[in-house]
Amino acid sequence: MQLPYELEEWIYKHRTPISAGSASFIATTLGFPLDSVKSRLQVSKYAGVVDCIQKTYRHEGFQGFFRGLTVPLLTITLVRTVSFTIYSETKKYFQDPSTIWLNPDTLQGKATLGFLGGATSGLLLSTGTCAFELVKVRSQLEYLISKKRGVPYEPQGTLSGGMLVYRENGLRGLYFGYSLHTLRDTLGTSLYFTSYDSLRYLLDEDRFNPGIPKTLLPFICGSTCGIASWFIVYPIDLVKTRVQRDALSGVQDRPSALQIFRRLRRGGIARLYKGLGVSASRSALIHGSLWFMLESFRTSIEKRHARLAKEPEVKSS
Repeated sequence: MQLPYELEEWIYKHRTPISAGSASFIATTLGFPLDSVKSRLQVSKYAGVVDCIQKTYRHEGFQGFFRGLTVPLLTITLVRTVSFTIYSETKKYFQDPSTIWLNPDTLQGKATLGFLGGATSGLLLSTGTCAFELVKVRSQLEYLISKKRGVPYEPQGTLSGGMLVYRENGLRGLYFGYSLHTLRDTLGTSLYFTSYDSLRYLLDEDRFNPGIPKTLLPFICGSTCGIASWFIVYPIDLVKTRVQRDALSGVQDRPSALQIFRRLRRGGIARLYKGLGVSASRSALIHGSLWFMLESFRTSIEKRHARLAKEPEVKSS
């Protein structure tokens, strides 16, 4: 189907945000049940992943794994679209000879550009994403928070849950754990894009061919960088989730983030990475799928634009 030429040009010009938004919408839906299990494992005691899944299903049904999906599906799609746009535009700025020169054809240049783009994106977006993520965490842990408060469990929608947080704590309540959220996102996003750009450079068939089909490289690199960045920032995310859980549960004399970290560290390295297996699986699925679809969509748009550019009759229509 041929679209009006002006629309085709607009799609081509905005191919990165369009591809990122479409890919993120699908990937977020696929990985959300694992994200829900991860949050539960971080803040409550289960015998393991299977036990967590069984008890969640028993108490909340199948919908329990998708509780709180609506807001993250919309916000994460928007955030990732903006994130990839900021990342791309930041890289363009810093490799412009008129500003500061970084050679994008070297490993050092790729890594530096990826770091700058990722750090800028994570830092700028953290203020807007903190409130939405807190509402998501509250929805995922709604049953556990009710138990901790000692009140009957009454399921609420994502938006009504967010309004409840606002009524009880004001705007400040939507930003419980803000400093940890900002630290996690800035550090995690910078490492994420650095590792992806570096790995794609190293595995490019023109430099090093490990026998991996080129079409699979986005999935492999996306999965790898997703797991690697999560491994680095996971303890921060663990402490953040517990800080938010305690705040949402109305715990008096709440321990500070540092006190929570020290308490977890005394239990050994395993406690700092409680639920990491689920997060690693989730990251591999989400980020592998995200990059595979993003690059597939973007390549498809570029090929379509190149093909239509050779058809003068389209331009005159």
